[in-house]
Amino acid sequence: MLIGRIEHDPKKQFPLQLPESTLGRLELYKELYQQTFGEKVANNDLVDLMLTNVMDRDREFKRFVREEERKKKQEAKQQELGAGTNSLAGEAEAEPHAEALSHQREQQHQA
Repeated sequence: MLIGRIEHDPKKQFPLQLPESTLGRLELYKELYQQTFGEKVANNDLVDLMLTNVMDRDREFKRFVREEERKKKQEAKQQELGAGTNSLAGEAEAEPHAEALSHQREQQHQA
């Protein structure tokens, strides 16, 4: 089978209508699940597992999810930097100055 055992997770209501032909195939899949794992499975759990399996295997969807996560992280960083701009600006200006002085001292010692 392409799917494994059902994992139980908190549920959220989602009304769904499916064509009769799809429901017929779903009933057959439920029979296969019961024969394979020796337990009955609810339509909700089976549909959830099937959808999750498809999304987990879809490379384009995975790229989309990674890109969305990257965008969120970048936005969070920008907000964080925006909030700390005043305190970080002083530190950023001090670092190059201290670095330049250190470099000048090294050159004086070498000469």
